Order: sequence, then C-alpha cells, then structure tokens
Amino acid sequence: MKLSDILRKLFALLVIVILSAPLPLLAQDEPKIEDKKDEKKDDKKPETLPLKVDSVIKFTTDEGTWMSLDVSPDGQTIVFDLLGDIYTLPIAGGVATRIIGGMSFESQPVFSPDGQSIVFLSDRSGTENVWVCKADGSDSKAITKDKKTMYVSPSWTADGNYIIVSKSEQSIGTFHAYMYHKDGGSGVSIGPPPPPMPSPEQQGPPPPPRVNRMGAK
Repeated sequence: MKLSDILRKLFALLVIVILSAPLPLLAQDEPKIEDKKDEKKDDKKPETLPLKVDSVIKFTTDEGTWMSLDVSPDGQTIVFDLLGDIYTLPIAGGVATRIIGGMSFESQPVFSPDGQSIVFLSDRSGTENVWVCKADGSDSKAITKDKKTMYVSPSWTADGNYIIVSKSEQSIGTFHAYMYHKDGGSGVSIGPPPPPMPSPEQQGPPPPPRVNRMGAK
C-alpha cells in the first residue's frame, strides 16, 4: 500500500471522528450554561461594604466638628453623626450611644415626625443612598438604590409618609430636591429637574446658571 493511500485513510477517519464529536460535547456543555444562569440568579449584591476591619481605634471625646444633628419630636433625644457613625444622646447630656456604625459612612440623621424612625445617608451599598431605620438604629432599609448619585439634606414631610432629599447625578452638578415614599420607590422631582450639563460641542449662547437646591428647608 502506498503512503498516499495510508494518509487518505487516516484523514478520512479523522473527519469521521470530528463530525461525530460535537453532539456529545454540546450535551456536556449545556449543564454548565444552566449553572451560570443559576449563579446569576443567586448573586445578590450585599447591603454592606465588602471590607474587612484591619484594626480598631478607641477614644473618648466630648466634642466634634462638622456634625449633623436633630432633636426628637418629644424634645428628649439628640441624634447626631460623628466620623461616619450615628449616635443618640439624652437632651440633658450624658453618654452617647452609637446606634449605627461599621465600615460604611453614615451621616445626616433626621427623626421622623412621630419619633419612631430616622432617615440618614449611607454608602453601605457601595455608593451613597438614602436609608431609614427605627429610632434605636435597627431594621435599616434602603429607600434609594442609585449607583452614581450624591445626596444631601434629607428631611420628612409633616405627615411622616415621604422623605425629601436633594440629589445630584453629576460629580460637579447642582443639587435638586426629590421626594420619595418612606417605603421606597423611584421618587418624583419637586419642580422641573435641572437641565443637563452643556457639552463642549454645544453651540450658541451659554445656558442660564443652574439653581442649586439643597434640602427642603
């Protein structure tokens, strides 16, 4: 038998093997694709920052700077932020109690009109959002779930059903007031939202200055 005949037979066998291989291979790959889909379904974003504590610093102080505070409706309790944690303190003075703290940065707490809840800002989801908890700091839940937004000056409506907060969707943009239900939702703009920032290619006269609205008060 010639060498060329042997090569032809080997080539023919190779073609037969290749043509018969895809069906079992595809059947083996299908479970892997389904596994990936199941993994995506179970992949839920945690509500805490994925950071580990390296060391703990403890200290005692009786003063702070650049703090936000509010007084409970009954006039008995002060809530305030200090170094990214939230504390309560009797109006008559004494020892403050940390009610919210950890690796995330919490700020600007405000009591609800009935004194049962506190609205505050937190970056525990990876970016700053509006959160609500009970007056003792328990049962925290996110009101907003934005990814590229900054918030400032949260407050409550008089009936305690809605939260008014100013937000900016641009790092150098102005703030505008929005209203959210206390149980969450997409929120609504209070008045016309600010126009988009002008692009470098924009022609014509410069746009009027954007109004900066920070908070409802």
